[in-house]
Amino acid sequence: MNKRILIVPLLFAVVLAGAEAQTVSGRFVTSVLGWERQDDAAGNSTGHLRGYEQMQLSLSAGNFSFSTSMLGSTDFGEQMENDPQLRLFNASLLWKNIGGLADLKLGRQAIFGGVNYGTIDGAHLRLRPADGVEVIGYAGGLTPPSQRTDFFHNLDHNWQAGAHVLLYLIPDVKLGLSYMNRHRETTPFQALRLDGQLAPFTTTVDYGSRANQYGSLDAAYTRGDLWLFGRVDYDFNFERMSRAELAATYQVSPTLGLSLDLAHREPTIAWNSYFALLESSANQEAVLGIDYRVLPRLTLHARVSTVMYDDESAARVSLGASNKYASIMYTKDVSYDGDLDAFNLNLTYPVFDGMFVPHIGAVYSSYALAENLEKTSTWAAVAGAMVRPWPVLSFDVQGQYMTNKIYKSDMRVFARANFWFSEVFGAAKQEGRP
Repeated sequence: MNKRILIVPLLFAVVLAGAEAQTVSGRFVTSVLGWERQDDAAGNSTGHLRGYEQMQLSLSAGNFSFSTSMLGSTDFGEQMENDPQLRLFNASLLWKNIGGLADLKLGRQAIFGGVNYGTIDGAHLRLRPADGVEVIGYAGGLTPPSQRTDFFHNLDHNWQAGAHVLLYLIPDVKLGLSYMNRHRETTPFQALRLDGQLAPFTTTVDYGSRANQYGSLDAAYTRGDLWLFGRVDYDFNFERMSRAELAATYQVSPTLGLSLDLAHREPTIAWNSYFALLESSANQEAVLGIDYRVLPRLTLHARVSTVMYDDESAARVSLGASNKYASIMYTKDVSYDGDLDAFNLNLTYPVFDGMFVPHIGAVYSSYALAENLEKTSTWAAVAGAMVRPWPVLSFDVQGQYMTNKIYKSDMRVFARANFWFSEVFGAAKQEGRP
């Protein structure tokens, strides 16, 4: 029954393929990642060569379109649990501009906007009832955590629904009001408890499926070189404000830009999670940024940030410079759990009209996990290149090397081939339309 749901959008895609005025586009990515894993302190290790095949496909005709994205993987060296694996990220049918008022999407799809996030197997409706007003609503079953290709597993306990209202009624101002309710089942387990006479007994612990329920109000203002944003989230399950945020950017002059971010965050914990039983506290974060262009192709960057907890605090300073092909950055972290100094360098330069793009990078970091511990260091380097012999085909290869006190040497190799295609069929092509 569940897998029939996947067949429905595929059948629509076949129907679209038989109609006129269709556009088909897609991308295939074949990649391999090889590495050696140290399994124990005696130095025993295993080699891995993991292969991936990713497919993205989009087919459109008139107001209908079908899109899908999936990834298959397996290990050619040491097989892992559940290999080979297939992950389905998206398989949805979109019907646009229904009656000039609405868009409807059915199938597996990612949800993002306001306080909403996640992936569902269900329906997403976008309405435009009046000028400057947009109303979004959705509902469906939660996808499995591994994004397997089965659908609606225990739908009564694994579902998500939400809404998002956007208002553009005031010039330069966007207002948003959103709501999300998510249920995800947990696995009951047996545990020992004490009865009234302090005698132990075994009982079944089941936290139910009530997981996350948030409401949010946000506002954005843009005028000239000024951008302001504010947001407040409320957690209905824990009955507390879960997040408050204020951000601003201002381009003082053509060469000088400023940014400021202030945030208050409660830990994001599901209501039915074991971690909800533990004591937790909020944190506050402030970030001030400056970008100054000293030359037409050279910009200096500076960031100062701090995170404040109930009894502790942490601070970070970042200084760097960048242009179109290179960047260098220094970062200094000081917190209750130690300090860190890190340098980062990246160089990329395209040659032969972009057909060959080599790149190199290096990272050095020195850190200590507590004030009374000796500092240790890590070196890492990366080198690779992209070759694009034709616009539809490219190859990437990258090698990574790292050494520190735990791993004397760690080497990894990544290679990838990309193939793009886009074709127009039927009436659209005959009439010269895109």
